[in-house]
Parts: sequence; C-alpha cells; structure tokens
Amino acid sequence: MQPPGRPPLPPHGYHHQTSLQYFPPNTGGFPVRPNRPQMAQIPQIRPVPSPYGIEVPPGAAPSGPIGRTRHLVNEDAIERARSISGARSSLDISDTASIKGYTRSTGEYDYLPARIQDDNASIRSGRSSIYTTSNSNGQRFGGMISPDDRPGRSVGNRISLYNSMVYSEILDPTPTFDPGLSKLGGLQFMPFEPRELPFENLDPLNPSMSLSNFADIAALLRYRGQTTPKKTAFIVLDQKGREVHEWTWEKLHLKAEKMAQVISKDSGLMKGERVALIYRKAEILDFLVALYGCFFAGVVAVPINAVEEFRELKFILEATEARLALTTEHNHKVFTRDLLAQKKELPTNVIWWKTNEYGAINLKKGDELGPINVTELAYIEYTKSPNGELKGVAISHQTIMAQCNVMRGSVTDKKMREYLDKQRNQGYQRQSNGGDERNNEVSGKIVDTVLSYLEPRQQFGLILGALWGVYCGNTTIYLGSLGPDVPGLWVNCISKYKATIALADYPGLNPIVSSFISDPSATLNFLKKQTPDLSSLRFLFVDTLTIDVQKNQEIIEQFLVPLGAQFPKDVLTPLSSLPEHGGMVLSFGDLLGVQGLDDRVEGERGVKVFLLDREELKENRVVVVGTEEGSKKKDWEQGVMKVGAFGFVMPETTIAVVDPETTALCLPNTIGEIWVDSPSLSGGFWNLPKHTESIFHARPIFVPGDTKQPEYFDQEFLRTGLLGSLINGQLVIFGLYEHRIRQLIEPKQDEEEKDKYRFHYTLDLENTVKKMIEGVHDCVVIEIYIKDQSLPVMIAESTLPIEKLTALADEIFEKLVMYHGLRLYTISICAQGSLPRVWKNGKKLTNSITCKKYFEYGRLQVLHVKTCVLDTVFNIPIGEDMVAGIWGPNAMAARQEMSNGLRRTQYTRMDIPQEVLDEKTSINLLKFRSIVDVLLWRTQMSPEETAYNILDTKGKEGKPISWKKLNNRIATVANYLQKKGCKAGDHTVLIFPHGIDFVCSIFACMVLGIIAIPISQTEPTKASEDIPALFGLIEDFKVNYLLVNTDTEQVLKSRQIQNFIKTMSGGSKQLDSNNSKALPLLINIAKAPKYTRTLKESNYVMMEEWLQPQWATVVMCYFSADQRRSCVRLNHDTLLALCKVQKETCRLTSIRAILSCVRHFNGIGFVYTVLIGIYLGSQTILISPLDYHANPLMWFETLSKFKIKDTYATFPMLQHAMSYYDSVDYRNFSLQNLKNLMIPVDCRPNANLYKKMVKTFLANRLEEVNVNYIYSHIANPMITTRSYMCVEPFELYLDLKSLRRGIIKVVDPEDEPFGVLLHDSGMVPVSTQVAIVHPETRRPCLSNEFGEIWVSSDSNAKSSYGSMDPLDQERYSAIIDGGDPRITYLRTGDLGFLYTVQKPVGEGGALVEFQCLFFLGPIAETFEVNGLIHFPVDIEFTVERCHQLSHCNLIATDGCVVFQANGETVCIVEVRSSEGILNLVPCIMNSILDEHQFIIDVIVFIGPGTLPKSRLGEKQRTKIMTSWLSGNLSTLHVHYVKPSPSNSRPNSYLLPPFMMHSQQLITTNPSPSPTLDPSRYSITTGFINTTRSNINPSVMPSDMMNNELSLSNSNRGSLNINNRTNSQELTRQNTNSYKVNNANTGTVNM
Repeated sequence: MQPPGRPPLPPHGYHHQTSLQYFPPNTGGFPVRPNRPQMAQIPQIRPVPSPYGIEVPPGAAPSGPIGRTRHLVNEDAIERARSISGARSSLDISDTASIKGYTRSTGEYDYLPARIQDDNASIRSGRSSIYTTSNSNGQRFGGMISPDDRPGRSVGNRISLYNSMVYSEILDPTPTFDPGLSKLGGLQFMPFEPRELPFENLDPLNPSMSLSNFADIAALLRYRGQTTPKKTAFIVLDQKGREVHEWTWEKLHLKAEKMAQVISKDSGLMKGERVALIYRKAEILDFLVALYGCFFAGVVAVPINAVEEFRELKFILEATEARLALTTEHNHKVFTRDLLAQKKELPTNVIWWKTNEYGAINLKKGDELGPINVTELAYIEYTKSPNGELKGVAISHQTIMAQCNVMRGSVTDKKMREYLDKQRNQGYQRQSNGGDERNNEVSGKIVDTVLSYLEPRQQFGLILGALWGVYCGNTTIYLGSLGPDVPGLWVNCISKYKATIALADYPGLNPIVSSFISDPSATLNFLKKQTPDLSSLRFLFVDTLTIDVQKNQEIIEQFLVPLGAQFPKDVLTPLSSLPEHGGMVLSFGDLLGVQGLDDRVEGERGVKVFLLDREELKENRVVVVGTEEGSKKKDWEQGVMKVGAFGFVMPETTIAVVDPETTALCLPNTIGEIWVDSPSLSGGFWNLPKHTESIFHARPIFVPGDTKQPEYFDQEFLRTGLLGSLINGQLVIFGLYEHRIRQLIEPKQDEEEKDKYRFHYTLDLENTVKKMIEGVHDCVVIEIYIKDQSLPVMIAESTLPIEKLTALADEIFEKLVMYHGLRLYTISICAQGSLPRVWKNGKKLTNSITCKKYFEYGRLQVLHVKTCVLDTVFNIPIGEDMVAGIWGPNAMAARQEMSNGLRRTQYTRMDIPQEVLDEKTSINLLKFRSIVDVLLWRTQMSPEETAYNILDTKGKEGKPISWKKLNNRIATVANYLQKKGCKAGDHTVLIFPHGIDFVCSIFACMVLGIIAIPISQTEPTKASEDIPALFGLIEDFKVNYLLVNTDTEQVLKSRQIQNFIKTMSGGSKQLDSNNSKALPLLINIAKAPKYTRTLKESNYVMMEEWLQPQWATVVMCYFSADQRRSCVRLNHDTLLALCKVQKETCRLTSIRAILSCVRHFNGIGFVYTVLIGIYLGSQTILISPLDYHANPLMWFETLSKFKIKDTYATFPMLQHAMSYYDSVDYRNFSLQNLKNLMIPVDCRPNANLYKKMVKTFLANRLEEVNVNYIYSHIANPMITTRSYMCVEPFELYLDLKSLRRGIIKVVDPEDEPFGVLLHDSGMVPVSTQVAIVHPETRRPCLSNEFGEIWVSSDSNAKSSYGSMDPLDQERYSAIIDGGDPRITYLRTGDLGFLYTVQKPVGEGGALVEFQCLFFLGPIAETFEVNGLIHFPVDIEFTVERCHQLSHCNLIATDGCVVFQANGETVCIVEVRSSEGILNLVPCIMNSILDEHQFIIDVIVFIGPGTLPKSRLGEKQRTKIMTSWLSGNLSTLHVHYVKPSPSNSRPNSYLLPPFMMHSQQLITTNPSPSPTLDPSRYSITTGFINTTRSNINPSVMPSDMMNNELSLSNSNRGSLNINNRTNSQELTRQNTNSYKVNNANTGTVNM
C-alpha cells in the first residue's frame, strides 16, 4: 500500500546504492522506507499500570492510553505477513537500508567515518546486555502509518524520527532469556503511566489563543512578531552586566525571515537539507536569527558548539552532508587565520556565509509573508558524551512543541490558570501601544522573565531560552558565562529585570553564594540606586545530575532568605535533564504535583530529602529510614545517606526502573537504570541506526506472574544511563551508570554465592572525602575493569606539601573503609588543577570519564601513588599444587583430567642416512674419520680448485686460496706452533677476527692434537666483559699461550687493555701468590716463517688417540648476555656429524659457494666458516663483519653474484641491514636464487621482527618461505630447522591461562586478545630425534602439554668440558624413563612442545603434515607464582607495550626485566625520562594483573641507558638481579605494591626532574629492605623459583673448570644454570667502575 501520489516502488524497495530517492512532502526532505507488514507473531500487549502504582483490577481497561502500540496499515498487510513461509517478499527490507539520515538499522546501513562508529559502546558499559532488534537473525517486517493515521497527542506514542513513520521490527518470536529471570514473575516494579496536563496552555500575551493551535515553533515566532512586535524578547548582557543588545519580537522575526529568504533564493538547497550554524556564545542573537531562519526556509539547522578540533568540525559537516555554513564575519576571519596557521583548509564543498551582513526583511504596507513549510526535523544537536563520543541527536518540531508545552504547564500554578481562564472568558484585549510592559501585572507575573548564564546554543539552555522563550513569550536575558564570578552581579541582574525564573547550575552558584556569605557588602552595594531583592524569583532552576542536599540548605538559609526570596524552599528547584539526548527536561519540583503523593502547601514544596540506609544501598536496595525533619546529626554518623528527590517526572512521560545488566524491570525499592518514554524525546541519533535502536528504542523484559515466562514489554523507552529509583513516586538519581562502583566481596567458605558485590556511588564517596579530609581540593572515584573484576580507584588533587601526601592517602583509604566499607584499589594524588576538565557553562569541571581515560593511558600528573591490592583483588587463580608447581603430581593429575580424547606422547621420528655421497666422486663421506682427512683428500683430488675466497672492503674478490695453498698455510702454522713448543694435549685460546687465519689455526691445532678454544675477538670498548672472561678461561684450563694474529696482538697489548688488566690485579684467587695478572704468551701466526711443504709432506698425521670419543678436538665456549660461560666438547665424530646434517638437510652441493660472515667462533657460524666448505668441496667466501657493518649491501650483492642457495644470518645482522637501507636504494640486487636463509635462534622466535624483515626484502625477491629459523643450542647448532619446508612459519596463539598450568590450548586471537603468538622453530633434520619430556619424572609429555626439549642426535656435543660434576653426564646422556635405554638424549633445559600442522603445499595443493617444534623459553628463566608458571618474556612484552596509548616513548625499547627474588616478583623498567613514571605504576600493575593474573610485588624504575645489556642488545638478567639484591641498582623510583602489614609506610612521592639524582631511591608503599639470602637465589640465572631449592653458588665444586648447565637431584630434576663468574668481588668492584655501552661502537657484534 502506497501513499497517494507516490511513484511505484522498485521490486525490492529503496537500495542505498540508488541515486534517486523519493521524498514525500510531509517528511521534510529525508528518505523514507517502504511499507513493511508485521509478522503474525505479534507480542502480547500488556497494559501499562495506572498512575503511580495503583493496580488496575483484572479485566478492567486501563484508565489511560496504552503506550506505543503498533498500528497496522490494513488487514491485507497482516494476511501477507502471515502467508510468508520462507519466500522473500517485495516488502522485506532486511537488506534494503536506504535511509540516509537517522534510520533504524536493518543489519546493513549507510555509515560515515568508522572512527566515530562505536557500536560496541552501548548506552553505558560492556557489562550491559542490550537487546538490539537490528541484530535479529529472523526476517523483519513492519507496518507504516501515514501522518493522518497517527493518534493525536497519545501519551507514550513518541513519533520515530527516522522517517516520520511509527514502525517496529518485530522481535524474535522465540527469544532466549536467562532462566534465572523467571524468579521475578509478578514481583517487578511496573512502569508508571504518565501524568496528563489537566488544562490547556494559553498564550499569556493573548489568553484567547491556545498554544496548541501552533504546529511548530517558527509559526509561533511569526505570531509573536506580528501580534506583540515591540515587546522585548531577548536581552544580552556582557560580563559586567551591561546591556549589549535588546531585541524585540519584531526585530528577531524580520531578521529570521530575511535569513530564510536568502537561504531559499541563493543557496540552492532543497527542502530538508542541512545547514551548519557556527557562532560564539556572545553571538547568541545572530545564532537565533540563523536558527529560526533555517526553520522558516525549510532546512535543518546543525548547531556546531561542542567541537574542539578541526577534525570534529569536518566530521559533523561530512556526517550531515551540510553544504552551507552560517557564521559571522569575525568568526570566519579568525577561523580562516587559525586554519592557515595549521596548514589546513576549509572543506571545499561547503559555502560559508556571513549572516551579520543581511539585515532584516523590509515589509511594506500590504505585503504578506508566504506560508511556513517547515521540515519535520528542526535541528540536529551534536554533543559529546562523558567519554568524548560525538553524536548528533535529531530534534523534530513536534518534539520542541511537546517539550515546551509540558514545561509551560509545569510552571503554571493555579492562580495563573484561573487568571488566564478569566481573561479568555472576558475576551482579552491586547494593549494597543505595544510598548515595554515589563511592569504590567500580566507581563510581570504571567509572562516570565528568564535570566540564564548557561550555554544558550544547545541542550537545556537552548530549550528554555531560545525555544521556550518564543513559545511562552518570555523575556529572556543572557548573561555572560563569567558573570557569576563577579560578586553581586547575578543578584543585581535579577533585581534590575525582576526576573521570575533563573537558570543556573551548582558550579555557577558556588561563587555567587560564597561571595555573598564571605562579603555581603559586595552584593548589597553593587549598585547604589538599587537594593538587591530576589522576591520576584519564582524558580531558580539548578541543572544538575544529582542533588547536593547540603549545598541546597546553604543556598536557602544563607543566600535566598537574606536576599528576600519569597518561599525560598520552593524557589530553589534542582532540575534533571538529558544533555546527551537533546536536553529534554526529565524532572523537577513542578507545580502540578500528584494528589495523594504530594500534598505539601505553597512554601513547603521544596526538595524532599530522604535518609537512606547505606548498608541497604550497598545491596542495591532503597530503604528509607527517615526524612530530613528531625535529623540533625551528620548523615555519615548515622550510617545513612541523605538524598534529595527531584520530584515527579514531567507530564506525558512514562518512567521505568530497569536492571542495566539484564534489562529486566527491577523489583520494587531497587536501584536501576532510568528508562523513559515521552513525546518530548528525540527519535534517535543522526546516522547511527544501531545506537538509536538500542538506546532510544529499548524494550525492557517483563515476567508475568501467571506464566513466569520472560517477555519483552510492549513499549519502547530511552535508556538515559541514569541510575536511580522512585520514592513515593519522586525521582531520586544517584548518578550515571559510570558513577556506580561495584566491589567484589570475598566469599566466605560457607557461602554458596561466589560473586557477591557491594555497590557504592562515586558522588557520595567524593562528598565524604571532600567534607571529611582536609587537603583534598578535588577528587573523582572511577571504576576500572581488570580480570573480570571491578576495582575502585580514587584520583585526588591536593595542595598539601609532598611530604604529607603519604598520610593523606592513608587517611583517604581509612575513611572510606570506615564510613562506606569501600576498599580502594589505587589512590593517585595529583597536583592541584592538573586533573582533566571539560568546559561546561563557562566553568572547567572535572569529568570522571576523562579522568578514567587519563588514568588508564598514564597521562595524569601524579605526585603520589598508593596501592591497596590485598583486600580488593580476590579472584587470583592458583595452581593445583602450590608447593611443587606445575611439575608436581597434583598438577599432572589435573592436566590428565582436563584432557579429552586420545593423547599421544610427543616424539619425532629419526631419519638416519646410510650414506652421504660426494657429488664429484660418488665417495661415501661417512667413511672419513675426521675433517682433516677430508681436507687431505680434497687437496689430493683437486689441488688447484678454489677452497676459500676473501672479499675486500669493496666486495671485490681477492686472490683465491686453492686446496693446496690452504693445506700449505695450515702446515705453516702447525710448523710454527711446533717450534714454539706447543704439543698435543695443550689448551690454547684462539682469538682471531673473521678470516682465513682463524681457519688455518683451527686445523693446525687439529693436526697437532692441541685442544683449541676459539672465542670472539676482544673489543677495547668491552674490556670489562672480555678480559675477565679471557682470564677465566686461562685460569680454568691452564692455558699457557694464546693464538692470535697481528690485529689481535695489537689490541691485547694496547694501553687500554693493559690498564684494565692492572685494575684486576689481586682479584683472582688463583693468582693470590703473586697478586698480579698477566696474559700468557701470545703466538702471532702472522709471524710464522715461510714454509713450503704440505701437511702430508710434513708427516702431520692424526694420532689414533686424538680420534677417540674421549678426546676434545675443539672446545666451544658460549657466553650468555651476563657473561656466564658454558663450554662443550666436540670431537672429530661430532664435527663430521655437523657437516653431514647440514649437507643432507639443506641439500648442499659443491656446485654452489658457501658464504660466511659473522660468529665464526661457535655455532652455525663455525660450521660454515671452517667445516662445511671442506666437507662439500665447495668454495667458501669470507666477508669481514667490519666490512658488512660499513656496507651491508656487499653481503647481499655477493649472494646475488654467486647465486648462493644456502647461507646463514643473525637477527642483529639483518636488523642492521634494515636500518641501513632506510636511506639507501637497495633494490638493485636480487635474492631470487637464495632458497634457504637460516637464522639461528636460541630463544623464542620474534614473530614481529620476522614479519618486518620479510616485508623489507620482499622487493628484492626474497620469498617468505626462504627465510627460515633454526633452533640452535650450545650443544647442537641445529636441533630443528625450517629449511625447505616450503611454507611460511606457522602461527599459533596460545591461551595464557592454560599455558600457566602447563597446557597447550590454541585460541583465535580475535576471541582471546591476550593470546601468546608463537612461530614454529621447524622440523628435525636428519639423524635427529626430539622428545618432549617431563623434566622431573623424565617420562614423555602427552599431547597438549609442554615439557623439556630432549634431543637425540650424533651432532650433539658429547659432554660439557671441564666439569667434574657426575650429574653432568646425565644431562648429556639422559634416558627417558620407560624408553629405549640405548637411545640417549641431550637435555636442553628449554621448554617447548611438538604440534602437528596440516597445510597444502605446491601447485597441486597437496595436504602435507608437518610435525613442528614450538619453543617457549628456558626453564631457568621461568618462575612460579601461586603454583602457576610464568615466562618472563611474556610479562616483559606486556609491560613494554602498556604505555603505548599515552607515553609511547617513555619506556625504553626492550626496557623491562622481570625476575623473582626473596619470594617477591620484581619488575625493573627503564624509562627515558622521570616525568610521568608514577603514571606507569598502575598501568604496569593493571596490565600484569589483567593479562597474567597475578599481582606484581615490586616495580622499579631506572634511568635511561642504565639497564645492563650485552653487546648484542640482550638483557643481562643476572647483573640486574645482582645489582638489585646488593642495593647497587641506581633507581629513580621503587614502588612496593604489597607492603608489609606492619610497615609504617613512610613518605612516598616523586621529586621534580631537576631534583632527581641518579642514586636517589624513592619508594612508594615501601616494605623492609630485602634480606640478602644467597641460598634463595640462583645468581647465575637471574631468576628464582620459590618452589625449588636452588644451588648455592658459594658451595660450587672447587674443581669445576667451566660454567655449564648442570642437573641436580635436590631440585627434582629441574635444570639450573650454575655458571661460575670470575669473582663476585670483582663483579661488585667493576659494577660502578664502568658503564655498559649498549650501542655498537666501532666493531660489529652480530
């Protein structure tokens, strides 16, 4: 069915893609929807109860009209709806949302910038459960009625402002409700039926005219301008009370008509299009001209007042599609200048008009104005919600007229009505002179004079000023925002103009009242010729959220009474409005009352004050224990809360009290969210259909007493977000939803209810603090939601000196516990005036929502922080075994119970090659017994082929070194060593830069039987680390000589090194006899004399003894970031096995060259520098790390030039290249031939760094599948690898909660934001098997568990070197309990798990199964809290990113270390500046609690550059922990989160930056200094495990010659790194003698 004259509908309605849309004349120019038949399943319509709780007898019809019932178009539409059985009707609009403006969502709608759309932000909180019909899965149909079919002024039938249609999307006929709601059946507090206006509002200037005769406010303005042209309409006063403008009704009317004429003729706008209004508050009259001009012209006004940034203005213009902006010349000039300074431009599609140039319309005698054809939509009011969201509320003319009508009726008393009725009956004659009738009886009493300093361009100030003034014919006086700050000005303005109504708020009244109380003469003598007199005041409207009872009493007794106000209790009238929803007046103490509920006489109608039981309020119940009469004691002394009631809700308004969480109607005497329905309400938000549906058209849940089945109440309401209740029908508001604090109460053991909450209200708490505690200037209480728990936080401003802030915080905490039973989670005390504030009516007021954002983002200027976590955080998870942790039997049993389905042990199978053939000769390389034999064979077979090629600094090839020449150079070094007296069995340390000298020295030691110990070249800038490490090797292994070249010799003999050695004199126990240190003999192989023979010619042969497994060919030394040394023994079999694994796994051949650049002294670098080229018979290319550092491009060009297929690189090496290429064109080389770039990692792979690297080199044709991790260990450089898997790394997101219990649970990152991202470390190579084993029971872990990584491979080092500990043999030859005793494993000490992934590979997409290893972290670095395991890297990542929303540069990169010591978990944070670090305390604490679910014990801040790191940028955890325990850590601030209960809590504060000293220790919540008990830590690991007895470093075996991982039965099989540092005394001595230089200086460490 279509309206008359409507064009035919398209087959499927109006699509949003359609360019042409139909605009019916009655809709004001915005699109409409087609008709929609209603579903057959119409919800049962339940009558609204009669007024104020009077029950209607069964079967009786309700006394008033039913709330918004659905009117159907005709019976045919109903029948069509009933006949639908799955087929799509042409009237189904489930995907035809063509409504452009403010439309109801149909699942798909037009939307503008995504940043403003916040559909997840419901009316108040994520905890709210809002039913949104637009998300219904069922088909949606509805009916439309034409304007003629609308009921008249039907109560509760608020016309939807979507498109002038009343329609609804039928709810799901079988909705799912919480079964627990059935207990509410028959007990709910039903919505109140609205009050009717018992009389008709008459025009006070012409009582014969009824105001209901006018359809819109524009018609009323024309009426005023024509009937009372010379009466004063608006007066504007400046900040000193002087009249700036005085306009009559005629002047305003003619100017508005002129504005409308210009818009209609010159703008080219169609009816219903939007026009922006941009005016300052001082330009209010220009604003009124523009506003009413838009009304007359039939366009929609968009006042823009709430914007603070240009982007917000631009958003409003785009959202409303405004093509015309009205402003003044001054505004336009200033605006253009400011944008020019910011290098921005005004939107080009918007025309800017300066309206102060147009003047007024000139009407000649006999001229008549044209008809007024307004749109239904009057204006769109954009306001900011408390959380900063910018939303536009669409206000119709009907809404304006309804609001003004009920407001006029509410302030009209009986005498006024009788007078107007009498004048109407007698025939009122308007005075002919039309002059100023301010003193006339009618004008003075019936026509109000309204004085306002509130914001006149929006919300409450706009309604009662610009709109209500026209409706009632009032004289409206605008006073500047700063007027109340001038003593006596406001009072004298009321006296001068005989104001009958004043609009105010508490912040504005405070200076007015306080100035009069403190200095009455300033008010009384403000004007000599005028005595202040408030007797004319009928209403002093105070726009407020809640009523301040004490302030009201002060205003009445000390202000209104002395100044002569008649009936002062009646005059002071707090008023509740809805600023976020168009400014509708919700309630105030009107003059209508309700018979039986409000029988107070004139003079006693003031605010009704109730005394409520505080304990009952905590349970969300309202129990009135008395009224204000007879209550003289302070409310907090009686355990009661004193509240004031606004009064009854406005006429024609239906009110309901609804549970905001369940959206069910509340029980009687319960606090809930206030929902209202009224014709005075807007229809919704502009262009936010989903918000509109869930906020403006919400339906509460009703449970009938007979069926006990929940259903939706058949009336739509607006969710105000206000929490309150009705007491004797009067509205009591406690605040917004955000102002309610929920605190979880720790359940007792005998209580069945787990989650029991107590409720508090922030305004009540804040009043207690402000009134009872001196030194608090202002404060706010907020609620933060962490780990499924609401935690209260107090943020206060104080003027007290810093040394008194600790006592102040303690007093705040104790007072709130004593009087409210509220335990604060955190107290932050800030400098006075530093809290974020928002402008409101010319005053900057604290805003709790903004303060909460600043608190969470760390933007407050905090001077002191107090944390109180012990009694506020209760739901901390604990493990099954608090003593043994996750490795104990109880935890194991729990994991078994939690697992479902078949679980298998975690093993990989081992692929053992039977032969490894040389490509050139087909000889099986497995027959060789040593790499020296392979070298001799290569020399014999291909003496002149190139073995090594060394590139110079420019990447050019040097003279190739053939196999024969290499053989000769090795023989030359061996001969030289023999002459120096070197013999088999000697230990020597090789210190060489990357190059051929190192290679020759290694083989020379092999052919002589010398045990080679290669280490990195000594750096002068790292002498404090390198020299002690070198002397440790010399002393432990009895080294008598060092092998060096010329460069190394110069470094070791340099003055810097020698001076450092002198400082070490006396620091070694081994040299106590001579009390001095000196380097042993330096043998410079560059000084070897010329020697022409080869090895064979020199009769250098490998002795049988040297080939035995017990012989150490090479001792590999590994130094951790803390310079903890670990040494392993490699024999000739192991060296050959390393080569075999590389060749077979990576498919290496002699055709392609091998490239080596960094880390030649151990790991994969040693294999590629020394071994693999000789094993393959291929050319090995050497590039110096120094040359790479100077020009990384040469390394990539070498890869491209030689078409190298396989190579290795480190993450630091690639990071240097990426930073280098930021300013260099690097696309001139191609990496398409590189198929396997191996990146060795001995920690958890960095997924973010990997992605960044792949993205960087993608332009150089380096494919993602060719960049591969290899899991490297000190005992095996390649345990697993991703080489030639031909798939990108597998990403797993693990559930942190399960991970802490030892369980692997893969989650979706969208469902679990705190999931841990892991990249796989690849699959096992040949001759290698990996098993995941329980580290204590030594039995295989089952699937979905993690455990210790055990490796069986002939590439494993056979043992550590120098250790006499018998447990060491077990670590390198461990046997799985119940497994094959012939298979021995290496215990890596690392935690991980095996996970099988299936993925299509290749062009055909064949599904391939990959069994990959995922690395979690070393056991030695983990710690346990409450029986749950934690990986420090995860916590540190949380801390390092917790500040990203605010101080994005405050925490240094990789600037956090977490460890456990003395039973306390300590978080060390390096900050770039001391400014703002106290803001980080709650940020860090909350982030750890939220993500990792435990409370950190100590938070320590240190200065920039003071976090010790290695030359590779790795955190030196042991050094950090040792410094902390010894008290040598230079700190900026130390915060003890959980202080000792007996602690006296001395002062805590943060000094200004200029008073900071590097050694100054500032504590918050201090506890006693930690007792240094070395037996409780593992100093070598940097971490403590409270569930294990760690080895005391002081009782290490005296004959332990090196530092390695050792296994102890005393700690139940867990691994502990017990690495011997050179001397604890030396470490302490050197701690302050040097600073670690974290930057690379001069040399490259990669």
